[in-house]
Amino acid sequence: MNESIRRARVIKALTKDRHIRLSSLDASPLWDGVRRGHPHLDPEACACLTELLAATALLQGRTVFEERLQLLVKGSGKARAVVADSWPDGTIRGVLDLGDPNTEDWIVAPGVLQVMRSNVAGQPYIGNLELVEGGIQTQVEHYLQNSEQIQASLSLWCDPGTGEAGGLLVEPLPDCPPLRLARLVQAIEGLDVVPFWERTPEFLANWVSQGEGTDELATVDLDYRCRCTREALLETLRGFSEAQKADLFQTEGPLEVRCDYCGTLYPITKADLLTGEA
Repeated sequence: MNESIRRARVIKALTKDRHIRLSSLDASPLWDGVRRGHPHLDPEACACLTELLAATALLQGRTVFEERLQLLVKGSGKARAVVADSWPDGTIRGVLDLGDPNTEDWIVAPGVLQVMRSNVAGQPYIGNLELVEGGIQTQVEHYLQNSEQIQASLSLWCDPGTGEAGGLLVEPLPDCPPLRLARLVQAIEGLDVVPFWERTPEFLANWVSQGEGTDELATVDLDYRCRCTREALLETLRGFSEAQKADLFQTEGPLEVRCDYCGTLYPITKADLLTGEA
């Protein structure tokens, strides 16, 4: 899990008529990372997590990856919690906590969508929004409209059989003429006829521009990779109070701490925390 695999790619572009901003993504490599990193999840669960990873990457592309962005969905469906964590250096990771297996959908209200941003200065922003009826695509569109006052269309897809996955975030700019907006809506609705394997970032940009072309603003490659290290874990644990440290070691032997993102086990001894040695 700590080794990189084939990279996903986000393209941010502006149509040549300067009316539409978009971000497109090939997320199939993220599916590969999810399947390798979470072998206990079935394909449909992996597809749910991949869609949240794709949504996070597309949202982060709006700021050209100048911040760390985390999305957390807590719901009442097959997924109790889904987390995506994307960093400015292009690393991204995620985890899905299984919920009620008797429900039909993965994301079900009541619940909450939490958006956590950390800019280059390290200043955090946390926004919470109650879940509405619909999947991850609907939740993120609802967030953009209600929390950031942005009218945008988000399309996400992930085939649990093949792992073909991707996403498209389209944002009409304020001066977009009504006729151009109507053509955009028609193009987005018509995307359903395009097979997943054809939806490369370049194809999606051309599809939105309807042959008029785009100007590429940025391209970012993503690695599905966990960022956990033993050193970072020890630094966190050493910040605990003495009472908390004592509570961790109520029995003899090392404490095993498992990373939720990648499943790596880190054996930690009392001496590691008391002496400051790893």
